[in-house]
Amino acid sequence: MAEQWSWYLTEPWEPVSIRRGDALGFRAASDYFADLLAPGLSNSTFDARWISLLSWSLKWSQSAWQSAGNSDLSSREGQRERYAWLRPLELLWVARTLASKKADQSSEITGQLRGRRSIERWREDHRPDFSMTREQQARYRQIGTYGGYRVVLRNMPGLTKGGDGWTLDDTGLKLARLVNESLPPAARLSDERFERHTRWKHWSAGKHSEYWTKHGWADWNKSASRGLLPTANGDLRKKLTNTDERFLLAEALFDEESNRSLTAYVLAHANGKTHSDLCDALAGSSALEKKLSESHPAGSIKPLPAFSRLADAAMDAMRVLWDKIKDDGEEPTPPIEKLARSPDLKESLDRLRKESDIWLNLEGRNSFRFDNIVKHLAEAMHKAKTPVEQIRALSMHHQKHGGGRNWFREDAGIFVGLVASNDVVSSNYRFRLNSLSLLAAQCGVARMNDALVAMAKEVNDEEKDYAIAAEADDAQEAAA
Repeated sequence: MAEQWSWYLTEPWEPVSIRRGDALGFRAASDYFADLLAPGLSNSTFDARWISLLSWSLKWSQSAWQSAGNSDLSSREGQRERYAWLRPLELLWVARTLASKKADQSSEITGQLRGRRSIERWREDHRPDFSMTREQQARYRQIGTYGGYRVVLRNMPGLTKGGDGWTLDDTGLKLARLVNESLPPAARLSDERFERHTRWKHWSAGKHSEYWTKHGWADWNKSASRGLLPTANGDLRKKLTNTDERFLLAEALFDEESNRSLTAYVLAHANGKTHSDLCDALAGSSALEKKLSESHPAGSIKPLPAFSRLADAAMDAMRVLWDKIKDDGEEPTPPIEKLARSPDLKESLDRLRKESDIWLNLEGRNSFRFDNIVKHLAEAMHKAKTPVEQIRALSMHHQKHGGGRNWFREDAGIFVGLVASNDVVSSNYRFRLNSLSLLAAQCGVARMNDALVAMAKEVNDEEKDYAIAAEADDAQEAAA
């Protein structure tokens, strides 16, 4: 029962396909490759420093939670109360980071500051609960940093006991201690603070944020520029400067037995210029294929390059088609015959047909467990001979198999755009390679710069997609 509630509380209120989009229905196939190459990570886990800061937050929020008389994590109510003590510390780290950057105007703000808009308002008006409504507080459980990194906290060895995501294990405790010791003395926490007489019933009655800001960590803002902080955007490709922290994180994230370590090694030596080149290198690695055959006997990354190229071509055609629909100044709902005359759209559709034929002739394709839905698109595009037929085939696949919000629909030969520009945030299908490479670079386990440069050439990589989606969530909450 405990595991059931734990999973329930981790899931977004809306399915991932709704929040992030799955325009072609290929998400399961993409996750299949991601689970082979970068297990235990997610698209949002690209700053190793947050693992340290969340370990610190888990330690001290647990001290408060237990001091308030709590001990049961098996129920929904128990986990809700546990998180109520954690959320303010997440937000105070955002506030501390903003305070640090304000003191040093030359510093760059990291992109991974979930809840930044609310914190900026709170620093001005000092309203309760960080200027968040009840709905915003509840939703932060899904879009906050802990929500994004919980998969790491549960899956990496030594971070939490039994992978429960709440109770720190040896490595997690060492990271928490390291963060605390990095703070200026006035901002550090100690166990003695939670042993003093405190009106825990008063603070537990929906005043968790007030407890931390006025009592538990009232000195959170002291010497904000000192100590460990989330990594600035410009430093994400660099090693973490604290060697002890780097060692602990590398030990947890890139232990020798993990597929992540070998994936990082192959990427670091791939000498690829594009994301497709990196996929070729991964699929061509005999060492990686051998390791996967041992850990996942039924798994194989041989179809990875062909799948990636087909998915990229289809997503490119989707975007070009959507652009032509939305940017038609003469007809807001252009007819399909007019769209078919676009040279750009014709070019993207030709590329999609080419990659579809390659997929249909791929050796061993039938053993790929997700071939059915990929084959559906490939066969439809192969049979479509004219641009009109190809547009219709792509649109019908999107309508039938796509997850989340539909981008457009055909109505009696007329195409209607269904989403605004800022709603088309679905990236190309990726396999957590960008997240893994950034973490490997920060932990110093391999030189990932060439691989990251190759991935940075992509217009919509998974890191950018997550940032856009999170900003959209943040903006929605700000307007609530």
